[in-house]
Amino acid sequence: MFVKICGLKTEEAVEAAVEAGADAIGFVFAPSSRQIDVATAKTLAARIPQSVRIVGVFLSPSMEDIAQTMDVGLTDLQIHHRTQSIEQLRIFGLPIIDASTEVAADVRLMDHPTPGSGQILDWATIERPNRPFWLAGGLSPDNVRQAIQTIQPDGVDVSSGVETDGVKDIKKIRTFIQRAKEELGCMHNQ
Repeated sequence: MFVKICGLKTEEAVEAAVEAGADAIGFVFAPSSRQIDVATAKTLAARIPQSVRIVGVFLSPSMEDIAQTMDVGLTDLQIHHRTQSIEQLRIFGLPIIDASTEVAADVRLMDHPTPGSGQILDWATIERPNRPFWLAGGLSPDNVRQAIQTIQPDGVDVSSGVETDGVKDIKKIRTFIQRAKEELGCMHNQ
């Protein structure tokens, strides 16, 4: 199971996620409590092994907003409420993760309409797209196994679900990754 831990802002949280087996780290460049500046993201990205993807997360960005983050070392762009076409975003040369139904994106993100809110996406409304998709929206160590069993996504993406009082919780990060990875093993053994 592909696991992305999003909204990381500290060395401790990045190291814990990498050590626990995260496949991707998300840096939020959109205005929010999880927003990170380019300089800090670049410093943290230098500590992430090449085997782990670094996803820049944006909300209605301009092309200039995205361009300002290109020296961070991003491997993917995750764009919510974009105003550009996927074709316009291809200028950056990175895979595009998108929450819309447009098939040109590389990965479809199934998320709650208010990303990062911790609100659970209604799993009953999900129709599996004909391309890779990641599930987000209210996931936590307590429900990630059930989410994977129910939806069978290609990946899971969590932010607020691994926080305690608005701060990334190292134990929750480790538990989330372990449970998501264990569930994949269970699915293959059935």
